[in-house]
Amino acid sequence: MKDKWEFYKDKQELWRWRRTAPNGNIVGTATDGYVNKGDCEGNARRNGWETEEMIAEEKAEEQILVNEKANALYEQHGFKGGDKFAAGFEVEHKKKELYRSAHHNMQRNLLLTIILLLCVIIALLLFDLLKGDPEPILSDKSMSELKVMMLVLDPQADEKVIVFGDTHFDFAQSSLTPEARVLLDTDVQVLKDNPAIHVRMAGYTSAQGSEAVNQILSEKRAKAVQDYLIKKGIAPERITVIGYGRTKPALFEMDPSDKYSKEAQANMRVLFEINIK
Repeated sequence: MKDKWEFYKDKQELWRWRRTAPNGNIVGTATDGYVNKGDCEGNARRNGWETEEMIAEEKAEEQILVNEKANALYEQHGFKGGDKFAAGFEVEHKKKELYRSAHHNMQRNLLLTIILLLCVIIALLLFDLLKGDPEPILSDKSMSELKVMMLVLDPQADEKVIVFGDTHFDFAQSSLTPEARVLLDTDVQVLKDNPAIHVRMAGYTSAQGSEAVNQILSEKRAKAVQDYLIKKGIAPERITVIGYGRTKPALFEMDPSDKYSKEAQANMRVLFEINIK
């Protein structure tokens, strides 16, 4: 399934766009408002928005340029009718497309291999943790780390599964967007319906920027969510915060300098961690 793109007017009657992943998470938004919808669509296109009509139009324009160049070179050598010559250029063009496609597939396969290796490592760590070896001596800090998150791997029909959504932020920002507030209001109701739950706000950033700057930014993002929950009536003692900076990303960023990639957008977030008390 493809991401969903929406174009809407904000409170200042300016056009903005919003990109939503198939799982419902917002992975991209316009940082600026536009008076004209066409300018807003142009910004969205630079950030990955495209339709089947756009793709077909780009291919048609590219074909025209190839044919014109082929005919010009063909006539330059004293011949008329450059159709065969243009066909040769088209073959070379398709070869380049096949190379780009193969290169993209290679990168994707490499990423899948890395993910598979990480899954194997996690499985081995879980097996080692659960196989019943003598209980190690742990510090208070390491014990708290073991009580980070409650995962329901195989919920039963009569079990109640608590689900919180990720809160996403704009690049280098720690202020909540209107969309983030709407999603957090749902989480507030979940916390009110389950008063025994204590949560920890875990802040993250994209890979771009220094480690020190991103660490501070992740803590500010987690604090922003904590403040909003408290403002909405959640007791402060039920909420703690932690910042992970650019470590522990949700998705690996192939190009850390691309702050508009779907991987970078997915990493600019605050995650709810359910503490086991």
